[in-house]
Amino acid sequence: MSGSADRITLPGRFRGVVFDLDGTLVDSEPAWGKAKSIVAARHGRSISAAQLSASVGRSMDDLVADVFAPGNRAAARAIEEEIFAEAATWLPQMRVAVPGAAAFLGDIHRLGLPVAICSSSPEHLIRDALGQIGVLELVRLVVSADPMPQRKPHPMPYLVTAERLGLRPGDLIAIEDALPGARSASAAGYFTIAVGAEVAADPAPFDFCDLLAGDYAELRGLLDM
Repeated sequence: MSGSADRITLPGRFRGVVFDLDGTLVDSEPAWGKAKSIVAARHGRSISAAQLSASVGRSMDDLVADVFAPGNRAAARAIEEEIFAEAATWLPQMRVAVPGAAAFLGDIHRLGLPVAICSSSPEHLIRDALGQIGVLELVRLVVSADPMPQRKPHPMPYLVTAERLGLRPGDLIAIEDALPGARSASAAGYFTIAVGAEVAADPAPFDFCDLLAGDYAELRGLLDM
C-alpha cells in the first residue's frame, strides 16, 4: 500500500508533522460512541450504528443536527458540551494507544521535526490523551477545531494549525486515519498520509492522499525510518 508517492525520506523537504488524535494516536471511538448514545437516550433519542460510523473523524455538527434536531446553534452547542462531558467520564478508562503511534511520534520528534496535533476534540481532552500515552511534552502545538466556525473535513483546522506553527501547509505532513480529516488536510495543501484500519480495509476512498499505510510498521517502511 502506498499512494501517489511511493516512498519519502524524513525530514527531507518537510518542516513539521501534524497528527490527528482520535483513531490516529489513540483508539477512543468506543468511549465516544458510549457518550453519544448515553446523551441521546437522556434526550429521548437513539443513535443508529450507521450514524455512529458516519460521525467517526468528524466534529459533532452533523451528528447533533441529525440525531437531536436542535432548534438553534446555542441548543446544538449545549448538546455538544453534554457529549464532551460524558466522554470525559469514559475516555480515561476506555481510551487506548494505537499500536506503534507513540513510538512513531517520538521518533519524529527526535528527527528534529516540530510535532503538532490538529483534532476535533476539545483541547483538554486532547491533552489528557497525549499525557496518557506519554507524548504530551513532545508536542509543540495543540490545535482544537472545536471552537472554529468550520471544522473537519473543511480545511480551516489545518490552515489554522500551519499558521500557528508559522509554516506553509506545503512544508507539513498530516497524519490522519479517517476520510474527513484526510480531506481537511489535503484541501489545506498538506502532504497527507492516511494510516490505520480504515485504510487497510478499503484504501480506494483514500486515493487522493499522498501516502497510505495499514499501520505504523508499514508507514515506517515507506518513510525509511
